[in-house]
Amino acid sequence: MSCYHLSRLLFNLKMDEACFEKSLQDFEAVMNEYDLTTEERDALKSGDPRKLRQLGVHGMLCLYIKRLQPEFRDNIYWTQK
Repeated sequence: MSCYHLSRLLFNLKMDEACFEKSLQDFEAVMNEYDLTTEERDALKSGDPRKLRQLGVHGMLCLYIKRLQPEFRDNIYWTQK
């Protein structure tokens, strides 16, 4: 099983502002744009970087899911590209 699409979605959450904004409005629709397994979708919905890491995603990419959580959204890290 390849985690390319899962990794790509996480990368886009940080680097593509349009993807991020759309994810805030309708994360299901964004996930539908990627070829994700049910297990990958569940891991994304959980918002837990550890679950993403277990699926083979690079550790840094796993953290990008936190951008969708309000308590982490305003962190300065997200403004750095």
